[in-house]
Amino acid sequence: MASVRQIRTRIRSVRNIRQITRAMKMVASARLNKSQTQLLEARPYAEKMREVIRDISERAGQPEHPLLQVHTAGSKAVLVLTSDKGLCAGFNAQPLHACARRLQDPTGVPDVLCVGKKGLAFFRRAGVKPVQEWAGFWQDLSWQHVDEIGQQIIDGFISGKWSEVTLVYNRFKTIMTQVLTEETLLPIRLEKTAAGQAEEKGRFGEYAFEPSAHNVLRALLPRYVKQALWHAFLESKAAELAARMAAMDSATRSAGDMIEELTLVMNRARQAGITREISELVGGAEAINN
Repeated sequence: MASVRQIRTRIRSVRNIRQITRAMKMVASARLNKSQTQLLEARPYAEKMREVIRDISERAGQPEHPLLQVHTAGSKAVLVLTSDKGLCAGFNAQPLHACARRLQDPTGVPDVLCVGKKGLAFFRRAGVKPVQEWAGFWQDLSWQHVDEIGQQIIDGFISGKWSEVTLVYNRFKTIMTQVLTEETLLPIRLEKTAAGQAEEKGRFGEYAFEPSAHNVLRALLPRYVKQALWHAFLESKAAELAARMAAMDSATRSAGDMIEELTLVMNRARQAGITREISELVGGAEAINN
Protein backbone atom coordinates (compact mmCIF):
# COMPACT_ATOMS: atom_id res chain seq x y z
CA MET A 1 0.00 0.00 0.00
CA ALA A 2 1.23 3.50 -0.85
CA SER A 3 2.27 5.73 2.01
CA VAL A 4 0.08 8.55 3.29
CA ARG A 5 2.49 11.10 1.83
CA GLN A 6 2.30 9.51 -1.63
CA ILE A 7 -1.49 9.42 -1.53
CA ARG A 8 -1.60 13.08 -0.46
CA THR A 9 0.59 13.93 -3.45
CA ARG A 10 -1.79 12.09 -5.78
CA ILE A 11 -4.80 13.88 -4.28
CA ARG A 12 -3.08 17.22 -4.76
CA SER A 13 -2.34 16.36 -8.42
CA VAL A 14 -5.93 15.30 -9.10
CA ARG A 15 -7.23 18.50 -7.48
CA ASN A 16 -5.00 20.57 -9.75
CA ILE A 17 -6.29 18.66 -12.78
CA ARG A 18 -9.87 19.21 -11.61
CA GLN A 19 -9.26 22.94 -11.41
CA ILE A 20 -7.98 22.92 -15.00
CA THR A 21 -10.88 20.87 -16.38
CA ARG A 22 -13.40 23.00 -14.49
CA ALA A 23 -11.88 26.17 -15.94
CA MET A 24 -11.87 24.66 -19.45
CA LYS A 25 -15.53 23.71 -19.04
CA MET A 26 -16.41 27.28 -18.05
CA VAL A 27 -14.50 28.72 -21.01
CA ALA A 28 -16.14 26.27 -23.42
CA SER A 29 -19.56 27.08 -21.96
CA ALA A 30 -19.08 30.83 -22.42
CA ARG A 31 -17.83 30.39 -25.98
CA LEU A 32 -20.66 27.96 -26.76
CA ASN A 33 -23.27 30.53 -25.75
CA LYS A 34 -21.75 33.00 -28.20
CA SER A 35 -21.42 30.36 -30.92
CA GLN A 36 -25.02 29.18 -30.44
CA THR A 37 -26.28 32.73 -30.82
CA GLN A 38 -24.29 33.16 -34.02
CA LEU A 39 -25.52 29.83 -35.36
CA LEU A 40 -29.18 30.49 -34.56
CA GLU A 41 -28.94 33.87 -36.27
CA ALA A 42 -27.37 32.32 -39.39
CA ARG A 43 -29.81 29.42 -39.81
CA PRO A 44 -32.83 31.47 -41.00
CA TYR A 45 -30.66 33.30 -43.55
CA ALA A 46 -29.28 30.04 -44.96
CA GLU A 47 -32.73 28.46 -45.15
CA LYS A 48 -34.27 31.52 -46.77
CA MET A 49 -31.49 31.79 -49.36
CA ARG A 50 -32.03 28.14 -50.27
CA GLU A 51 -35.76 28.76 -50.67
CA VAL A 52 -35.25 31.88 -52.79
CA ILE A 53 -32.78 30.18 -55.13
CA ARG A 54 -35.05 27.18 -55.58
CA ASP A 55 -38.05 29.42 -56.19
CA ILE A 56 -36.23 31.52 -58.78
CA SER A 57 -34.92 28.43 -60.56
CA GLU A 58 -38.45 26.97 -60.66
CA ARG A 59 -39.94 30.14 -62.11
CA ALA A 60 -37.16 31.07 -64.53
CA GLY A 61 -35.62 27.67 -65.24
CA GLN A 62 -32.12 26.63 -64.26
CA PRO A 63 -29.48 28.72 -66.06
CA GLU A 64 -26.41 27.27 -67.70
CA HIS A 65 -24.20 27.86 -64.70
CA PRO A 66 -20.99 25.84 -64.10
CA LEU A 67 -21.89 25.30 -60.43
CA LEU A 68 -25.03 23.42 -61.52
CA GLN A 69 -23.36 21.21 -64.11
CA VAL A 70 -22.62 17.56 -63.43
CA HIS A 71 -19.03 16.86 -64.47
CA THR A 72 -17.98 13.51 -65.86
CA ALA A 73 -14.27 14.32 -65.73
CA GLY A 74 -12.23 15.13 -62.66
CA SER A 75 -11.94 13.35 -59.35
CA LYS A 76 -14.27 13.54 -56.38
CA ALA A 77 -13.25 15.59 -53.36
CA VAL A 78 -14.13 15.37 -49.67
CA LEU A 79 -13.98 18.48 -47.49
CA VAL A 80 -13.75 17.39 -43.84
CA LEU A 81 -14.07 19.82 -40.93
CA THR A 82 -12.12 19.04 -37.75
CA SER A 83 -10.92 21.08 -34.78
CA ASP A 84 -7.54 22.67 -34.12
CA LYS A 85 -7.55 21.53 -30.49
CA GLY A 86 -8.26 18.27 -28.70
CA LEU A 87 -9.98 17.44 -25.40
CA CYS A 88 -13.37 17.24 -27.12
CA ALA A 89 -14.11 13.50 -26.76
CA GLY A 90 -15.02 11.80 -30.05
CA PHE A 91 -15.84 15.01 -31.91
CA ASN A 92 -13.12 14.54 -34.55
CA ALA A 93 -13.43 10.76 -34.78
CA GLN A 94 -16.81 10.77 -36.54
CA PRO A 95 -15.98 12.93 -39.60
CA LEU A 96 -12.48 11.47 -39.91
CA HIS A 97 -13.74 7.89 -39.90
CA ALA A 98 -16.41 8.84 -42.44
CA CYS A 99 -13.71 10.36 -44.64
CA ALA A 100 -11.53 7.26 -44.19
CA ARG A 101 -14.39 5.09 -45.46
CA ARG A 102 -14.64 7.22 -48.57
CA LEU A 103 -10.91 6.78 -49.16
CA GLN A 104 -11.58 3.04 -49.48
CA ASP A 105 -14.04 3.58 -52.34
CA PRO A 106 -13.18 1.01 -55.06
CA THR A 107 -14.46 3.33 -57.81
CA GLY A 108 -11.77 5.91 -57.08
CA VAL A 109 -9.97 7.55 -54.18
CA PRO A 110 -11.26 11.10 -53.63
CA ASP A 111 -9.07 14.12 -53.02
CA VAL A 112 -8.99 15.17 -49.37
CA LEU A 113 -9.57 18.81 -48.43
CA CYS A 114 -8.94 19.15 -44.71
CA VAL A 115 -9.77 21.90 -42.23
CA GLY A 116 -8.26 21.73 -38.73
CA LYS A 117 -4.98 20.62 -37.16
CA LYS A 118 -6.47 17.41 -35.73
CA GLY A 119 -7.55 16.28 -39.17
CA LEU A 120 -4.13 17.07 -40.63
CA ALA A 121 -2.45 15.05 -37.88
CA PHE A 122 -4.81 12.12 -38.55
CA PHE A 123 -4.10 12.05 -42.28
CA ARG A 124 -0.37 12.45 -41.66
CA ARG A 125 -0.40 9.33 -39.49
CA ALA A 126 -2.46 7.51 -42.13
CA GLY A 127 -0.01 8.45 -44.87
CA VAL A 128 -2.57 10.57 -46.74
CA LYS A 129 -1.57 13.94 -48.16
CA PRO A 130 -4.51 16.39 -48.35
CA VAL A 131 -4.74 18.24 -51.65
CA GLN A 132 -5.59 21.42 -49.76
CA GLU A 133 -5.43 22.17 -46.06
CA TRP A 134 -6.46 25.00 -43.77
CA ALA A 135 -5.85 25.32 -40.02
CA GLY A 136 -5.30 27.75 -37.17
CA PHE A 137 -8.34 30.02 -37.54
CA TRP A 138 -11.11 28.29 -35.56
CA GLN A 139 -10.42 30.49 -32.52
CA ASP A 140 -11.21 33.61 -34.56
CA LEU A 141 -13.48 32.17 -37.25
CA SER A 142 -14.77 34.84 -39.62
CA TRP A 143 -16.58 35.10 -42.94
CA GLN A 144 -13.32 36.09 -44.63
CA HIS A 145 -11.78 32.69 -43.83
CA VAL A 146 -14.77 30.79 -45.20
CA ASP A 147 -15.08 33.09 -48.22
CA GLU A 148 -11.47 32.33 -49.17
CA ILE A 149 -11.93 28.57 -48.74
CA GLY A 150 -15.21 28.63 -50.64
CA GLN A 151 -13.67 30.51 -53.56
CA GLN A 152 -10.82 28.00 -53.83
CA ILE A 153 -13.31 25.13 -53.89
CA ILE A 154 -15.51 26.88 -56.46
CA ASP A 155 -12.48 27.56 -58.68
CA GLY A 156 -11.41 23.91 -58.45
CA PHE A 157 -14.88 22.69 -59.40
CA ILE A 158 -15.34 25.12 -62.30
CA SER A 159 -11.89 24.26 -63.69
CA GLY A 160 -12.87 20.58 -63.84
CA LYS A 161 -10.40 19.49 -61.20
CA TRP A 162 -13.24 18.00 -59.14
CA SER A 163 -16.45 16.48 -60.42
CA GLU A 164 -18.09 16.51 -57.00
CA VAL A 165 -17.32 18.03 -53.61
CA THR A 166 -18.78 16.41 -50.49
CA LEU A 167 -18.83 18.20 -47.14
CA VAL A 168 -18.31 16.09 -43.99
CA TYR A 169 -18.76 17.69 -40.57
CA ASN A 170 -20.52 17.48 -37.22
CA ARG A 171 -23.82 19.32 -36.95
CA PHE A 172 -24.79 20.78 -33.59
CA LYS A 173 -28.05 19.34 -32.26
CA THR A 174 -27.85 19.60 -28.47
CA ILE A 175 -25.09 20.05 -25.93
CA MET A 176 -24.85 16.28 -25.58
CA THR A 177 -25.50 15.37 -29.22
CA GLN A 178 -23.54 16.12 -32.38
CA VAL A 179 -24.80 14.63 -35.65
CA LEU A 180 -22.40 13.47 -38.36
CA THR A 181 -23.44 15.14 -41.61
CA GLU A 182 -22.37 14.28 -45.15
CA GLU A 183 -23.81 16.47 -47.89
CA THR A 184 -22.99 17.37 -51.47
CA LEU A 185 -21.65 20.91 -51.72
CA LEU A 186 -21.02 20.89 -55.48
CA PRO A 187 -22.64 20.58 -57.94
CA ILE A 188 -25.55 22.51 -56.47
CA ARG A 189 -28.74 20.48 -56.37
CA LEU A 190 -31.93 22.49 -56.45
CA GLU A 191 -34.44 19.62 -56.47
CA LYS A 192 -37.20 19.76 -53.90
CA THR A 193 -40.09 17.60 -52.85
CA ALA A 194 -43.70 18.03 -53.99
CA ALA A 195 -44.62 19.18 -50.47
CA GLY A 196 -41.92 21.82 -50.59
CA GLN A 197 -43.12 23.04 -53.98
CA ALA A 198 -46.70 23.39 -52.74
CA GLU A 199 -45.55 25.23 -49.61
CA GLU A 200 -43.37 27.72 -51.50
CA LYS A 201 -45.99 28.26 -54.19
CA GLY A 202 -48.24 29.83 -51.59
CA ARG A 203 -45.44 31.69 -49.81
CA PHE A 204 -43.73 33.53 -52.68
CA GLY A 205 -45.48 36.10 -54.78
CA GLU A 206 -44.61 37.28 -58.28
CA TYR A 207 -41.38 39.28 -58.41
CA ALA A 208 -39.90 41.44 -61.14
CA PHE A 209 -36.17 40.85 -61.62
CA GLU A 210 -33.67 43.32 -63.03
CA PRO A 211 -31.90 42.71 -65.31
CA SER A 212 -33.37 39.17 -65.33
CA ALA A 213 -34.11 36.22 -63.07
CA HIS A 214 -31.30 34.25 -64.72
CA ASN A 215 -28.75 36.96 -63.94
CA VAL A 216 -29.93 37.20 -60.34
CA LEU A 217 -29.64 33.44 -59.97
CA ARG A 218 -26.15 33.40 -61.51
CA ALA A 219 -25.05 36.04 -59.00
CA LEU A 220 -26.60 34.19 -56.06
CA LEU A 221 -25.23 30.70 -56.75
CA PRO A 222 -21.58 31.34 -55.73
CA ARG A 223 -22.76 33.11 -52.60
CA TYR A 224 -25.11 30.22 -51.92
CA VAL A 225 -22.15 27.82 -51.90
CA LYS A 226 -20.17 30.05 -49.56
CA GLN A 227 -23.18 30.54 -47.30
CA ALA A 228 -23.72 26.77 -47.10
CA LEU A 229 -20.05 26.42 -46.19
CA TRP A 230 -20.28 29.21 -43.59
CA HIS A 231 -23.29 27.55 -42.02
CA ALA A 232 -21.42 24.21 -41.84
CA PHE A 233 -18.46 25.93 -40.16
CA LEU A 234 -20.74 27.49 -37.55
CA GLU A 235 -22.42 24.13 -36.93
CA SER A 236 -19.04 22.43 -36.54
CA LYS A 237 -17.71 25.10 -34.18
CA ALA A 238 -20.77 24.91 -31.93
CA ALA A 239 -20.60 21.11 -31.95
CA GLU A 240 -16.91 21.20 -31.01
CA LEU A 241 -17.49 23.54 -28.07
CA ALA A 242 -20.44 21.45 -26.88
CA ALA A 243 -18.35 18.28 -27.07
CA ARG A 244 -15.48 19.93 -25.19
CA MET A 245 -17.78 21.27 -22.48
CA ALA A 246 -19.34 17.82 -22.00
CA ALA A 247 -15.91 16.15 -21.95
CA MET A 248 -14.52 18.60 -19.39
CA ASP A 249 -17.65 18.23 -17.25
CA SER A 250 -17.19 14.46 -17.28
CA ALA A 251 -13.48 14.83 -16.46
CA THR A 252 -14.26 17.19 -13.57
CA ARG A 253 -16.77 14.76 -12.09
CA SER A 254 -14.36 11.84 -12.55
CA ALA A 255 -11.64 13.81 -10.77
CA GLY A 256 -14.01 14.45 -7.88
CA ASP A 257 -14.81 10.74 -7.64
CA MET A 258 -11.10 9.90 -7.71
CA ILE A 259 -10.38 12.40 -4.92
CA GLU A 260 -13.05 10.75 -2.77
CA GLU A 261 -11.60 7.29 -3.42
CA LEU A 262 -8.04 8.44 -2.71
CA THR A 263 -9.21 10.16 0.48
CA LEU A 264 -10.71 6.87 1.69
CA VAL A 265 -7.50 5.03 0.83
CA MET A 266 -5.46 7.69 2.66
CA ASN A 267 -7.68 7.43 5.75
CA ARG A 268 -7.33 3.65 5.76
CA ALA A 269 -3.56 3.96 5.43
CA ARG A 270 -3.44 6.54 8.23
CA GLN A 271 -5.65 4.37 10.44
CA ALA A 272 -3.48 1.34 9.74
CA GLY A 273 -0.38 3.37 10.63
CA ILE A 274 -1.92 4.58 13.90
CA THR A 275 -3.02 1.05 14.79
CA ARG A 276 0.45 -0.24 14.06
CA GLU A 277 2.08 2.44 16.22
CA ILE A 278 -0.31 1.71 19.11
CA SER A 279 0.44 -2.00 18.82
CA GLU A 280 4.16 -1.25 18.89
CA LEU A 281 3.74 0.96 21.99
CA VAL A 282 1.66 -1.68 23.77
CA GLY A 283 4.13 -4.36 22.81
CA GLY A 284 7.04 -2.25 24.04
CA ALA A 285 5.31 -1.51 27.35
CA GLU A 286 4.58 -5.19 27.92
CA ALA A 287 8.19 -6.05 27.15
CA ILE A 288 9.40 -3.50 29.74
CA ASN A 289 6.97 -4.77 32.38
CA ASN A 290 8.08 -8.34 31.78
